[in-house]
Amino acid sequence: MKFINGGTPSTKTFIYDVYLPRLALFSKPKYGWGLWKVCCSDSSEFLGWVLIRPMDFFSDSPQQDNLEIGWRFKQSCWGKGIATEAALSVAKYVLELGYAKTLSAIALPDNHQSIRVMEKLGMTFVKTYLHNDPLGDAEVVLYEAHKPIY
Repeated sequence: MKFINGGTPSTKTFIYDVYLPRLALFSKPKYGWGLWKVCCSDSSEFLGWVLIRPMDFFSDSPQQDNLEIGWRFKQSCWGKGIATEAALSVAKYVLELGYAKTLSAIALPDNHQSIRVMEKLGMTFVKTYLHNDPLGDAEVVLYEAHKPIY
């Protein structure tokens, strides 16, 4: 969350009033859209999640054939390849469903760890641009991959 909101914990009010309604809008399991829970295979401990939704979902023209992938993991998971492994598994699955042909990800330019995950997923840099979101606009880097993803 360091690169999303400066690491400030979300309040329960924000989660219930903003986050969960946003999640409900783009969760469509048939298409693989939503949050994918990631747990440790040995202990079932929650580690984080991978997000899938159409790119530009909260705009007037969401890209149904271009899926945005994102991730959030506990700090204890960082640097262990967990985000890459989980994101790669989810990416392969949703692209194999056949509803989308492009996978995109955005990050703040200083978020080198997320950019490295994007590169490990086979994504390449497209551009830096001002990303518009109802929760706040930000200059981001855009990476994309076209199926298949290996």
